[in-house]
Amino acid sequence: MTVGAWKAWLDQASSTHAVTEDSVPAPANTALFITQDSRTLEAARPGALAFVAIPGNWHDGHAFLEEAHIKGARYFLVGNNTTVPALPESDVVRCADPIAAWQDLARQWRHTCETSIIAITGSNGKTTVKEWLLQLIAPRTVAFGSPRSYNSQVGVPLALSELTPHHAWGVVEAGISRPGEMARLANCIRPNIGILTHLGEAHLENFDGAEALRNEKLALFEGCEWVAMPGYLASAAQQLLAKGTTVHTWGESERDALRVSSNLQTKGRAVTAEYGGQRFAWFLPFSDEMGYRNAMTAALVGLVWGIPAAEIGSALDRFRDLEHRMQRIRKGDGMWVLSDAYTNDWDALSLALSDLKRVPGTAKKGAIIGPVPGMKADGVERLKSLIAASGIDTAWVIGDAWGSANDPSPWRQFTSAEEAMGVLLGEDDPFHGHHVLVKGPRIDRFERLTDALVQRGHTTRLVLDLEALTHNLQHLRRYIRSHCPSGTDLIGVIKASGYGTHAAAIARVLQFHRVPLVAVACTEEGVELRTHGITSRILVLNPTPDTFQALLQHRLEPTVHSEEQFEALVRELREKKSPWPVHLKVDTGMHRLGFAPDDKALLSIAGHPSVQVKTVFSHLASADRPDQDDATHRQTAAFNRTVKALRAVCPDVKTHLLNSSGLMRFPDAAGDYVRTGIALLGMVPAGEMNLKPVVHFETAIASLHRIPPNEGVGYGLEDAAAHERILATLPVGYADGYPRSLSNGRGHVAVRGQRAPVVGKVCMDMTMIDVTSIPKVRIGDSVELFGRQLTIEDVAAAAGTIAYEILSRIPTRVLREQRGS
Repeated sequence: MTVGAWKAWLDQASSTHAVTEDSVPAPANTALFITQDSRTLEAARPGALAFVAIPGNWHDGHAFLEEAHIKGARYFLVGNNTTVPALPESDVVRCADPIAAWQDLARQWRHTCETSIIAITGSNGKTTVKEWLLQLIAPRTVAFGSPRSYNSQVGVPLALSELTPHHAWGVVEAGISRPGEMARLANCIRPNIGILTHLGEAHLENFDGAEALRNEKLALFEGCEWVAMPGYLASAAQQLLAKGTTVHTWGESERDALRVSSNLQTKGRAVTAEYGGQRFAWFLPFSDEMGYRNAMTAALVGLVWGIPAAEIGSALDRFRDLEHRMQRIRKGDGMWVLSDAYTNDWDALSLALSDLKRVPGTAKKGAIIGPVPGMKADGVERLKSLIAASGIDTAWVIGDAWGSANDPSPWRQFTSAEEAMGVLLGEDDPFHGHHVLVKGPRIDRFERLTDALVQRGHTTRLVLDLEALTHNLQHLRRYIRSHCPSGTDLIGVIKASGYGTHAAAIARVLQFHRVPLVAVACTEEGVELRTHGITSRILVLNPTPDTFQALLQHRLEPTVHSEEQFEALVRELREKKSPWPVHLKVDTGMHRLGFAPDDKALLSIAGHPSVQVKTVFSHLASADRPDQDDATHRQTAAFNRTVKALRAVCPDVKTHLLNSSGLMRFPDAAGDYVRTGIALLGMVPAGEMNLKPVVHFETAIASLHRIPPNEGVGYGLEDAAAHERILATLPVGYADGYPRSLSNGRGHVAVRGQRAPVVGKVCMDMTMIDVTSIPKVRIGDSVELFGRQLTIEDVAAAAGTIAYEILSRIPTRVLREQRGS
């Protein structure tokens, strides 16, 4: 949204408008970030900030007006009957209902953008279908997706405020829990196309029966060109057809537009499909019923939207479960955990138990089940029947809704997830040798139980701390605002699969926090982000001509660094109707890639009708070397001369010169963007940026043994000591990316908050450490290889290399784990 849109809405709105006398207007094209959570203002990108004060059950947003103002907000929506503190230089709008006013503002902005909207509702599956549908359409158009599960009365206007006129299509969720809510959301969204994923019992207790709930959800589709849904929702389809709405369905019936049948296989599900008189075969890399239904709904929309069936089939093969949706994760004992800590109603529970029952083999089955909303008196008996029908050997239930712990029941009962966690983390594994379903409400964070089950036996893992990543992003933006020229933002660099972690997870955080551009090393990395549903602009730093077709297919933005490369790109662009965004690389002294600063080809490319030059950039070779500051200043001067010449032809071109090290030492040289990679991961001296390590390499002690004096250890029997020692063996070695150069005391790890030296040679799969001086060490104790206590920079220095190399060499056999959200 923009400040101009805010002003235009005020001119038409019926709200009482009160503006402080010293209001300072911003230019109409200034980006406006709107939020109801004052905590998110610190992470906002450059532009104007707006705060909506919403009264709630626990907090009243009006109590945070001053805090929001201190953090930079200058545009406010507040209630009529509230006392507003002094908010200097601010635009304050009083209204009877701040949420309704915000929805109206979002409605007008949605109309201004002229974006075609696909709206999704249903009892479950909304977010999954949205993310998978984005994977289908993102390569073909500039698409927007509502962040996370933003589908409530507040979430929808929050999501729509992020639309831009640049977006041709948007996919937006709409969720309701009470009568009358969908009409407000429908008026806000005004969808062109509708999707109904499922009708279940979620929130049924708030309505006068299933028909009333169905009517509420169908209110979203008033005026839609067409609506897609599963064929088993026949009543909903007939209701829309009776109103003249075109309905497309999928299922096994002849009346379904997309006819499908499927067969379970070892590694997924084979699908036979027929659409428009053509037959084709697809494959899904998962087997659960709910995932299958959601995938078919997304596929149906893609087909009606105009995507070829072969292209859809290729995308379906790449579909992956979303975090906290139904996931199938291997435990350390080889058994599976089926985890759904998201959807929580009787329909979802029944489907999940059916999926568990279908897991092949003769292993035992277990289930950990939380309370189901809207439970009736027959809930306990209903669960008993489900457990019996599903062949569950070991069942845990959590919560008081399942009756007294003394009642005769086929399960073990716990009052809370915390109590169950305590037992689950004990020395005995109650679910060893079991395939286990974990099913419970998000509010109780049932995913913690999944993590505890999965981590048993997976003692070595590389952990990506997403909360620390968000913290670093906030503090980097704060540093940029205070040290760099006004308006500077950052580009998130996530090369080499996020430096060996999880590029898509990092990109998802950056996209959520509105980082305008992410950068990857090669086209393949950009395609991988697109297949994970990332819709952000993606800059490819070194695309090769043989990947240009894939680059264009997935809407990636190439770096142009030579005339030959540019000519190859132009040949691929012949069929494009509008100029393609590109970025020019200038070699100011690093001598790796790029045009010479005075190369006339730069001006020729900038004026070429096939491309639109978005940025020009260079790379400082020695930003972290004070002894080479003269070379850095020469590079900066050469870059500035190139920019000046280029802007004579292309006045709107933006610039970026600094990387993370350059930001720390030369913030005045920042242009429109700063490229941050290692800084986002906390891998630079924190200083006043107050950064945290994002990546942690962890393992656990596998065995303990006493070694007599004067005996060596490991291959070659090296590293002997004159005294008796207690050594611990760790299940990690150089095949896991732990450097062999850390052998014989050069490396250290952290155990119980103390440093322990590496003893002997680092082996392929094992490493020995000396824990003689550390009290109370036990088998199973956690060991940090690097992270909070031992920085990766220190480990890299001891190994004689750099942090980048350490990270990028940790292989896929090491379990990747994400913490936070």
